[in-house]
Amino acid sequence: MNILLVFLTVAVIFCMAKLILKKYNTVFIFVATGIIILTIITAIKGESILPEKLSTGNIYLDVFEFVKSKMISNTAGLGIVLMTVTGYAMFMSHIGASTKLALKATKPLKKLNSPYIVLAVIFIIGCMLKLVITSHSGLGLLMVATTFPILLNLGVSRLSAGAVMCFTGFLDWGPNDSSAIFAAKLVDMPIMDYFLQYQAKVSLIVLGVSVLFIPFYYSRLDKKMKEKSLNLEKIKEVEDPDCPGYYAILPLVPLFLVAIFSFINSIKMDVVTANLISFVLAFILEMIRYKDIKKAASGTEIILKSMGTCFSNIVSIVIAAAIFAESIKQIGGVTIVANFLASLNGGLLITMFLMSLITFGAVILLGSGNASWYAFGPLVPSIAEQMGVSALYIALPMQLATAIGRSLSPVAGVVIAVAGLAEVKTEDLIKHSIIPMLVAFIVNVIASYLILSL
Repeated sequence: MNILLVFLTVAVIFCMAKLILKKYNTVFIFVATGIIILTIITAIKGESILPEKLSTGNIYLDVFEFVKSKMISNTAGLGIVLMTVTGYAMFMSHIGASTKLALKATKPLKKLNSPYIVLAVIFIIGCMLKLVITSHSGLGLLMVATTFPILLNLGVSRLSAGAVMCFTGFLDWGPNDSSAIFAAKLVDMPIMDYFLQYQAKVSLIVLGVSVLFIPFYYSRLDKKMKEKSLNLEKIKEVEDPDCPGYYAILPLVPLFLVAIFSFINSIKMDVVTANLISFVLAFILEMIRYKDIKKAASGTEIILKSMGTCFSNIVSIVIAAAIFAESIKQIGGVTIVANFLASLNGGLLITMFLMSLITFGAVILLGSGNASWYAFGPLVPSIAEQMGVSALYIALPMQLATAIGRSLSPVAGVVIAVAGLAEVKTEDLIKHSIIPMLVAFIVNVIASYLILSL
């Protein structure tokens, strides 16, 4: 019986992944699969999936009551956070603040002549910018526009330079990142505690190992390759936006506010409040810049549209994935596997590796970190409970592994865009990226285990 339940769980996940790969709408697949499975389980068990105090009085209507509760809780809680963060990020791009920050951060690199030292520095700068420019695709394209020509002119191959452009977003970290916010919610922890006490430590270890390994690896690889062309026609350096230089500080303001007030016990500052304060500051500066309230307020449309896009592309997946995850838990296969792993010597480390490998592999197939992390992340608390450990042990490496795997996905937006601009084949770019990202994945799991075990 146990083997059958595990087989059914795997079969459902496989069918879901296959449908998504065939370009079926992700939200529809998650919700439809979840409702069908929950209804079947309700019919087989003859009891509601909800506690008695939350029941509608009809066990089949309770399936839809459960869906409604997930829609309300995720929209009102996590959804508002994600939409606010996205709105601010897009507003920063609209007024030129994000580009100004990237240009100022990379300007000193033009004076250096050592190609792989410059490559390492660009990699570090990009990873740091990921704290405030949370879109992997957006950051990758910005780095291509600002730093790709520098690397080519120094003699770095197109494949190596392009790979590093993708790698700059290989860490989904920081209090403004949607997947980090979701992870903090899963482990029932304030986002700054999750970030400062755990995620930042593991991320810095992964970053440290990668910044040593990647330049060494690519310098040796480039020696074995002959660059076919150094044509720069498609790679135009980004123009300096027409905004004051001090605008470069604006993308950092929410991060500073949340970080500073996390050390002041008498005042609470969450991510939404920090972004709202930053909005006000940015609008004041825009009014001073244009001396025209109407023109300054025109950015409101950008904010609202981006928040709507966030709901459509991210929050809807969070809601749908929560419904799908509950259906997977109700089948029972996950609990059986968790109990088996808990009985093994070294079961925790094996579980951390396997669960991280699931999201790592899923994002390579699907191209979307949101779909893979939000689908399997909700399983973490129940697995951790079965094993008698903190959910952090499983959630932390899983969440970071998702972003690492995105740089190896042939259908990820950042990989497709960077390959196109770098004039290299997508499959060649991925092959060039495999070893560094596998190293990062392994270091992530081991570092997570060591940091959480201390």
